Amino acid sequence: MPRLKPSPEEDRNRIIRAIIVGNQERYAISDESIAKYLHISLATFKKKKSRPVNFDLMDIHALARYLKFTPVQAASIALGRDITAKEVKDFILL
Repeated sequence: MPRLKPSPEEDRNRIIRAIIVGNQERYAISDESIAKYLHISLATFKKKKSRPVNFDLMDIHALARYLKFTPVQAASIALGRDITAKEVKDFILL
């Protein structure tokens, strides 16, 4: 049976999860330390991480600081989609 295309919300969730997990791995930051930084329980962080639409704006800002999001990663989260190389190039050449 063919795979269905994920919904736009699931695409946005995947982008956010990929950025969080990637930066956690890159900087060796545990779920426990992020939960402590956000002042929430580990269980709550894991729930939000599995369904990132539940993060509020303040959580995203704190995550961006703690996990050192790049400008491209931050833009991807804000737009809810991957940023293309052409978009980055066009922005730089403004």
